[in-house]
Amino acid sequence: MPSRSTRLIDWLRDWRPALLLGILTIGSYGLVLYGFGIIVGPIQDDEGWSSGATNAAFMGSYLLGAAASIISGRVLDSIGPRPVLLVGLIAGTALLAAASFADRVELFIPLWTLGGAITIAGLFYNVSMPITARLYPERQTAAMTVLVTTGGFSSVVFLPLTGLLTDELGWRWAVRILLALAAVLVIPALLTVRRLPPLPAATTSSHTRAQRPPTGFNNVRDALHSPEVLVMLAMVAVSSLALGALLNHFVPAATAAGLSLTAGGYLTGLRGFLSIPGRALIGPMAALLGLRPALGVGYAVMLLGTLALLAAGPLVWIYLSAVIAGLVWGQTMPLQGLIASDIFGLRRLGTLMALQTAVGNIALAVGPFAAGLLLDALNDNYQPVLAAVAAVNFVAVLLLISLARFRRKPTAAQPLP
Repeated sequence: MPSRSTRLIDWLRDWRPALLLGILTIGSYGLVLYGFGIIVGPIQDDEGWSSGATNAAFMGSYLLGAAASIISGRVLDSIGPRPVLLVGLIAGTALLAAASFADRVELFIPLWTLGGAITIAGLFYNVSMPITARLYPERQTAAMTVLVTTGGFSSVVFLPLTGLLTDELGWRWAVRILLALAAVLVIPALLTVRRLPPLPAATTSSHTRAQRPPTGFNNVRDALHSPEVLVMLAMVAVSSLALGALLNHFVPAATAAGLSLTAGGYLTGLRGFLSIPGRALIGPMAALLGLRPALGVGYAVMLLGTLALLAAGPLVWIYLSAVIAGLVWGQTMPLQGLIASDIFGLRRLGTLMALQTAVGNIALAVGPFAAGLLLDALNDNYQPVLAAVAAVNFVAVLLLISLARFRRKPTAAQPLP
């Protein structure tokens, strides 16, 4: 019987690419997503730039990154991962570093927008998920669990580190040091994941435009003629709209219900920490229930979390909402990615998953803005806003149920890694 150390070595050997892509995720998301929320206040205080102008760089990076992801997805499918990862690392890092030297907001916004967009397009889950799916075609659920559970440590590492460096050295040096750390975390995957394995041999069975051929759609146009793909994209858009609104408005809604700002910040950190065990549950849930029912449980629980916040009066409902959001937050995107891989097939998975990510990112950016407009119109009354978010969550559940109309060959449960 192999010893424990031998089994660990074998496990690390088997899952090394997925682990390295997860470590890449820690670095790529660390500053662009999590760190920016920490440095945005010090930037405004030190430079005297307005909140709107400073935050425009963040929103611009996500919107431009959504469009650039389509290009990186096509390159990934046609050439392979190396150019995508290399451009994401070099160009993204160079532009973000240049932004740390900008002395005018007119320079900071375009430099951060471009650097963030290239990082998003070249190093985020829209790239690492299709790479993982291609590397482990028969063990996608297990591989995705390794990827996202490892990547989930990004907020745990970068949130406190960004705060510490910014307090000690200022936001400019904090950005430069964090970029160097991110590069160290990205490079091992870049050196290891050089090419993708060939696609499985296609069968000779015929298919129509609205049906997925064995190895996937030949192009985006054919995919968009599939009702199943359209429902999938609509579901991702609706769920992302609700998720973005809930995540960004959680603390203001909780404080409006009576929670202190300090406690709200604590619960936000707890939510991020709980996303790690939430991601680790993806494998068991998918094996027990199947991918779509597992995602259905996630949507339903997120709806329950929104209703808990809506019912807040007793503070226990706010804590319940934070715990629920944390556990489910880390599951939604990976499960959507696994279902998308099943629907899209492997041939154009990079391009189509980039399209799905673009749709989700745009909705994620619009959700908080739309909720804010509704809040302004209702004189800062969060109850109708939360009711609207709950209604959008319910629509996501209905869209997932409608996917059951498209009968597919069931995927066998995959063992945990």
